[in-house]
Amino acid sequence: MTQSNSMAFSSELSSFLTKMRDKLDNNVTFDLPLTIGQYRLESLIGRGGMGDVYRAENLVLKREEAVKFVRSKLSVSPEAIQRFREEIESTAKLLHPNIVTVFNAGEFEGRPYMVMEFLEGWTVHEYVRRRLELASPLSVQEAVDVVVQAAKGLQFAHDNGFVHRDVKPGNLWITPDKTVKVLDLGLAVVTTQGMDSRIVGTPDFMSPEQSFPDSVPSPRSDIYSLGCTLFYLLTGQVPFGGEEYSTSEKKMEAQRLHALPTLSNFRKDVPKYVQNALNRMTEKAVDKRYAAMADVIAALQAPTKKAPIRTGAVAAVLLGILGVWWTMNNNKTTPPPAIVQEELVTQLAPVDANSPQTAPEETTLPKITPIPQDNTAPFPVGNEAGEKLVRVVDGVEYVFRWCPPGEFVMGSHGVPVSEEMTIEQMLDVIKSITPVGSIANERKEDDLKTFETDLKEIKKKYRGQDLESELELLRGKIYGYLTSISSVISSQILDMEYAFPHQVTLTHGFWMLDCEVTRQMWFDVMPKSSANKQIKLDARSDDYPVKQVSWRDAQEFCQKLSKKMNADVQLPTEAQWEYACRANSEENWGQILDYGNVAESFLRDITPVRSFSPNAWGMYDMIGNVEEWCADWFAPYPGDQPQVDPVGPETYKPLKYVSKKDAKVLRGSAEAYSVNSYNPYSNRSYQNINNRDYHAGFRICVSVK
Repeated sequence: MTQSNSMAFSSELSSFLTKMRDKLDNNVTFDLPLTIGQYRLESLIGRGGMGDVYRAENLVLKREEAVKFVRSKLSVSPEAIQRFREEIESTAKLLHPNIVTVFNAGEFEGRPYMVMEFLEGWTVHEYVRRRLELASPLSVQEAVDVVVQAAKGLQFAHDNGFVHRDVKPGNLWITPDKTVKVLDLGLAVVTTQGMDSRIVGTPDFMSPEQSFPDSVPSPRSDIYSLGCTLFYLLTGQVPFGGEEYSTSEKKMEAQRLHALPTLSNFRKDVPKYVQNALNRMTEKAVDKRYAAMADVIAALQAPTKKAPIRTGAVAAVLLGILGVWWTMNNNKTTPPPAIVQEELVTQLAPVDANSPQTAPEETTLPKITPIPQDNTAPFPVGNEAGEKLVRVVDGVEYVFRWCPPGEFVMGSHGVPVSEEMTIEQMLDVIKSITPVGSIANERKEDDLKTFETDLKEIKKKYRGQDLESELELLRGKIYGYLTSISSVISSQILDMEYAFPHQVTLTHGFWMLDCEVTRQMWFDVMPKSSANKQIKLDARSDDYPVKQVSWRDAQEFCQKLSKKMNADVQLPTEAQWEYACRANSEENWGQILDYGNVAESFLRDITPVRSFSPNAWGMYDMIGNVEEWCADWFAPYPGDQPQVDPVGPETYKPLKYVSKKDAKVLRGSAEAYSVNSYNPYSNRSYQNINNRDYHAGFRICVSVK
């Protein structure tokens, strides 16, 4: 058969199989819950081209597992199911940290299934799309790390006689701690036993040889598909996704005949060695590709392994020269400022995988204005709100956003409640609120009548000093009542912490870290902190926010980072924090769950920084994840009078009915806090300066005058 005839036959066969799958793969999901042997299916958690995945409880081992039913009905004969079992038994022997663990296999109502470890997280495809939606594309290093981990898992599979045949972002899984696992090794193999055994794979990521009916895919076929996956991770779209590649046949033809587009068409920060590795992975001729996944890993890791040695050597020489110069010119023992790298990072706009291959459009985040690069220069004045500035200290990246001078209304935009209110004012607040549910409303009416009756009896019974004392007791009782019901108020917010709205003007701009201080930042700056023992008990990856730090711990961090960064790093004032949180935007309750990790997100745990959408100025997680320390002492806001550059009171002022010693302000909210009981834009809490509260973290800022 000539190559042209073979190509034509491939196209016809692919079209036929697509139509057959459309007819045969429309499986109806099971009625849940459903018990199958020792597994109870609880919920459908995913549907894909290979099958349906259910969350299940292993009734024997008392643990969560995942059960995947093969969707295709093309191989339901007893012989096919027996081969499926044999393949799964072989796959189950592939115990590797970058391959999903398979526990068991079976058949139910004519559908083969496999039982796997239950994983938290996302497919890599879902993860990339979500990141692009958040205007936070994968960095080159993140993309390379995903591919390297996948290559390690695939290398282990290849060494044990397996070829995946359908490597793609949808068949890779990434957990919250950024571990990558290869999925569907067993299913990719078993599909070769059915009617569609001649062509296996996904056209967007399929190697050229896989589109020929009589080809036998090899490990190098997986290398090609992993190269296409790397392209997707870096660009947000498949190699051949334009209108001219609208069918599977056209995509497969492009995979055979056309080189992948150059990465520089989409982004300018891809190193040459990554482009070279991608070119080699996606060579059309099989024998020109890397021979094994180990070669792919070496090609993508070699530069990063050598770079720290060269950088360290150069840095040592530079520091030595600077040290001699500093000593000669200043005759002091104080070392020169630490060398700080500064760079501007461009944003990759979200791209539709099916759109024509053109340069990405600008994101909705502010444009980046070039800033003169000087490693030890003071922080510059920004040009526009949300402008991005990146500085790298000791290899750790700090992303700042510019907050320009301006004014805003600070404080609660709901129903403020103060201990200083009169009893009559508090009773008016009770009348105005609506607890959730008819029973709660009836209870409110009963309590209101009781308070009003108590007030009348006190005024009738007592006089003079006794009257004032009794009224004070009643006022405290009513305030406590308002505190107790603040979490069951429907569509209203009771602000119990003196957050009365007032006009604030900030005359100087500042750079605010776009996320909470991460564990990576913390351990780099504070390797010997007394807080570390407690922090390390809660094991997390580097990109989680550090928490369980006191205000004093955060202050010490700022002092140490100031020396490393040659800048005046500070905790933000309350006014700066809320100004950056609001970002000159109206409170948007419709998108509250998009902006931060709160109780209504039902995650019940903190998430890595930048997991949610940024606000209009590019700030992440200000509404929820961990509470954040501010510079100010806690005290009631000083009325509704306008303020200019407020820095808070000189000392802590305890609340009349709730007292804590030496308390500083915490802003934002933690993942366990409900937005139904407070306004996340203006919520205030407080802790002693030495208290390492479980929910307490912080972010930093640098003021510029």
